[in-house]
Amino acid sequence: MTKPKILCLHGFGENAELFKIRSRNFRAVVGDTADLVFLDGPIDIGSLHMTTGDLVDASIAREFTNLGWWWMRRGRSFEARGIGKTLDLISKVLTEQGPFDGILGFSQGASLAIVISSLLANPSDGPLSLGDVDHPQIKFLVLAGAFQLEVPEYEYLYKQPFTMPSLHMVGTYDTVVDPERSKIVQGYFDSPDIFEFVGGHFIPQSPKCARVMRAFLTQFIPALGESENEQSVTSTDVAAGTVAVSA
Repeated sequence: MTKPKILCLHGFGENAELFKIRSRNFRAVVGDTADLVFLDGPIDIGSLHMTTGDLVDASIAREFTNLGWWWMRRGRSFEARGIGKTLDLISKVLTEQGPFDGILGFSQGASLAIVISSLLANPSDGPLSLGDVDHPQIKFLVLAGAFQLEVPEYEYLYKQPFTMPSLHMVGTYDTVVDPERSKIVQGYFDSPDIFEFVGGHFIPQSPKCARVMRAFLTQFIPALGESENEQSVTSTDVAAGTVAVSA
C-alpha cells in the first residue's frame, strides 16, 4: 500500500535540513507511516547559525544556508520578490515527486502552503500560477505561525473558502508572526482545528501537541491509529476552537 506523502516547507531564514530538526515532534508522530519531503527554498539570503536548542539534536555544530520562499519589499507598494521562482520550483516538485496528500508549513512556509492550495483549487483566477501542473487538490494542511501573503494583487487567493481539513498551531507569545495575523488566516478555512499554546514562534515539542497532531493526521494516515494504550486527545486539547497549554 502506498504511503501518504507530505510536503514540508520551512520558514524564512531556514532550510530543509534545519526544518527537519525543528519539526522533530511532527516527524516523531508520523514515524514511517508517511513519506516526508523536505524542500529547500530557492531564495538564498546568506548563512544562519544554529541555535543552542537546535544543537541538542544535531550531531555537529555547523552553519546552515539561510533560505526563503520570497523577499517581502515594502515601499510605495508591497512586493513578494522571488515568488515566481518559488512557484516554478513547486510546480516541478509536484510533477516529479507528487502527488502529495498534505503539506506541513511553518511561518513563511505555512503562507506558501496556503498559496499552493489556493492555486491548485483555482488555477486561473489571477497573476500567480503553477503552470500546467497536473496535481490533485491538497487533502490537508498542518500550519504553524501562518500568515497571509500581504500583497494587494494576491488577495484573490483568499476569496474562496478553503474546504480541506487544517490544523493551525499558534503561539500566544509569538513576536514574529502576531497571533492576530494567524487568526485572520484561520478565518479563511471552513472548519479549522486550532491548537493554541503558551510559547513563541516554533512548532511545539510537547506531548500534548504530539497527541493533537496524531489525532488530526490519523484521518489521512490510517497507520497512525492510536493504540488502546495511548492517551487519546480530549476536547480540551484541540477543537474547531482553542485551548492554551504549556509549550
